[in-house]
Amino acid sequence: MHGAPEQPNCSPTPAQFRFYTFPSSFRRGKSILVMTGKTIAHLVLFLIVAGIVTATFVNVDPDDSARVATQLPVLMLAGLYLGIMFVSYVLPVLTQKATGAVLGSNERVERDPMRDAQAARARGDYEGAIDIYRKIIESDQDPLNRTPWVEIAKIEYDQLKDPEAAIATLSTALEEQEWPADDTAFFMVRMADIQLEDMEDPEQSAAILNEIIEMFPETRYSANATHKLKEMGHS
Repeated sequence: MHGAPEQPNCSPTPAQFRFYTFPSSFRRGKSILVMTGKTIAHLVLFLIVAGIVTATFVNVDPDDSARVATQLPVLMLAGLYLGIMFVSYVLPVLTQKATGAVLGSNERVERDPMRDAQAARARGDYEGAIDIYRKIIESDQDPLNRTPWVEIAKIEYDQLKDPEAAIATLSTALEEQEWPADDTAFFMVRMADIQLEDMEDPEQSAAILNEIIEMFPETRYSANATHKLKEMGHS
């Protein structure tokens, strides 16, 4: 006894599905046609508006009240057309440029390592801030910028309560770079102050001040150092 004849499987297999993808050249051509169509449409609209404005305002008899009465609506139509053109073409370009300028500005701010170091210090990450300042120094982008050295010494002195480390940082700054007189005197005076106030070593402080006098004779730096020595009881 034979059963019913087996029906052929009519379900399509994956190989039977065919999806046709238009070539990229066809898609580009289609986009060009769409753009060309829009351009032609706007050109035609412009010619129509220009024709209406010309017909309304050129060679109009001032006594023709009917023609004069149509001038205001025509002006409104022309203004509406110009507004549409501005919103469609000019405004997007201005918006894009403004957005790019803002994003570019934000990007520059985010990449400023000095700001990163200040932020780290503000949130209490003192070691992280010192690391960032040291990377700024190592980058050698502005070797005569004393700020990273000063900020490291401040963190070591104020937050880490380590005056010896602060003195070492200032001394290293003097050894690794030939500074202008103002910066050199600043580093040395700060070292002298820490030696006197925190290390309780007036002799070492006086030695640093005398070195300032020798390095910068007859300047305000030597005058300030001489004044400090007198306050310390040194003649």
